[in-house]
Amino acid sequence: MSEETEPDAEDVQVSMEITGSYDDVLSRLSPVEKRRDGIDSLIQDVEIVLETLERMGEGTRSAIAKNLPGDTTAELDAEAVVELLHVLKRYDLVVLEGNTWKPRQRNE
Repeated sequence: MSEETEPDAEDVQVSMEITGSYDDVLSRLSPVEKRRDGIDSLIQDVEIVLETLERMGEGTRSAIAKNLPGDTTAELDAEAVVELLHVLKRYDLVVLEGNTWKPRQRNE
């Protein structure tokens, strides 16, 4: 036996339909965030360095710099790579053993 109840007068229900291409719908649903100019490029370069190090397993700063793809926004030579790796080390994303950099294991 099911009993239907009237909705409470204070309840509010809203429905909305968004139509269009997938990308258009996603752009409307995405939060509107304004980042400082250059932040997206920085994050992309950080991800590229981390992905390169993960692919290599480990490496010295010069080996990592040599293995970077050419699509980084900033020019990352060995000195720039080690500066970035030191920042990533502060966030526990990489570890330094001697002069060899390694990605932080996810279960550490």
